[in-house]
Amino acid sequence: MLRIRGLSAGYDGGTVLHDVDLDVPAGSVQALVGRNGAGKSTLVHAVAGLLRPYRGIVAVDGADLAGRPAHRVARAGVGLVPQGRRVFPRLSVAEHLTLAASLRRRGASRSGPNWTVPGVLELLPRLAERLDHRGNQLSGGEQQMLAIARALLTQPRVLLLDEPGEGLAPDLAARVRDLVTRLAGAGLCILLVEQQLQHAIEVADRIAVLDYGRLVFADSTAAVRADPAPVEAVLSVAGAATPDGTGPIPPGQEPTARTGPDSARPGPTGGPDGLVLNSDSSVHPTSSATTTSPSSSAP
Repeated sequence: MLRIRGLSAGYDGGTVLHDVDLDVPAGSVQALVGRNGAGKSTLVHAVAGLLRPYRGIVAVDGADLAGRPAHRVARAGVGLVPQGRRVFPRLSVAEHLTLAASLRRRGASRSGPNWTVPGVLELLPRLAERLDHRGNQLSGGEQQMLAIARALLTQPRVLLLDEPGEGLAPDLAARVRDLVTRLAGAGLCILLVEQQLQHAIEVADRIAVLDYGRLVFADSTAAVRADPAPVEAVLSVAGAATPDGTGPIPPGQEPTARTGPDSARPGPTGGPDGLVLNSDSSVHPTSSATTTSPSSSAP
């Protein structure tokens, strides 16, 4: 379980997150939505150890990880699929997977799912067809699958996904959301950052809304689906409040919508951008490691 209490964080002395509280049980998907600049990625970075919070608790299964460096947070069972995928352009798919598998945390076989290279290739068969391709030779969908596979091989108990559908064609983004649901079914605790409310409704068990770094709404997906108006009001640019809550944003100061790169381009072999999930394979990993990679933890 991921438990966040009173989390405040920011940059260069400025505060972006203000006393955020959030619980994400194992086997569930907690969606975090908000407009551009609301603080979603800052929250993910603070949880992952990429940003040292000013104060607060970030606990995984009772162990407080707030303020620890990123490699120790990862070793404690937190996996990150960053915004923009961030694969290594000159490493092959096989090298990405081997490197990730070598960083598996201690005790992974005794606690939580045990992911192996053959297991993730069975789940994501398109990667098996691209083992010799470098990161910069993959399509957007393939890069996203590689980023997810890389995170799974570190044996996480908590998986952080920062806008995993950004820049993908709609059908590919839908397949990513399907994979997220299946991973939660395997017992992972998933914090999913989304900008689109409808996408969050499709995959999440609960939905929380950040606005100007504050958690202003949290409820079950069923409740949001029945009455989306409160969330839509926060996400609406036209109805957005200024940071001090005094009223609408003045004309000309509206946030600019971010648009991702067009990843619906042809793949490296001239075919469509292929994000393929194996719907016949079980998403549950094997009970024993079959990879030949080292099993030592990150330094």
